[in-house]
Amino acid sequence: MHAHWGTFTKATSLGNGLTFAENAMRRHGFAVWDLGNDGDYQVIGGTSDVIATVVCVPQSGNVWMTVSAYSTDSGLAERTRNDIRADIVNRSLLDDG
Repeated sequence: MHAHWGTFTKATSLGNGLTFAENAMRRHGFAVWDLGNDGDYQVIGGTSDVIATVVCVPQSGNVWMTVSAYSTDSGLAERTRNDIRADIVNRSLLDDG
């Protein structure tokens, strides 16, 4: 099993961060098993080949986020982490309206 992860901050609320994460996974064709609106701080989804987790931690004025991806294929895990992260970084409230 291979794991790839990275962190960043985004100037948004916890709820928006989780929504961005869930929508990013759905845009990439993932089933979402742990939804963004269920009261915790994470979204988990994937396919039969890769699993991704996004964790959001609210801070003053932003949300600290980590995106992790796991697969038996290291390249797939890395691409998934990069793609989900880029999708979240590039989203704004107008994109999801």
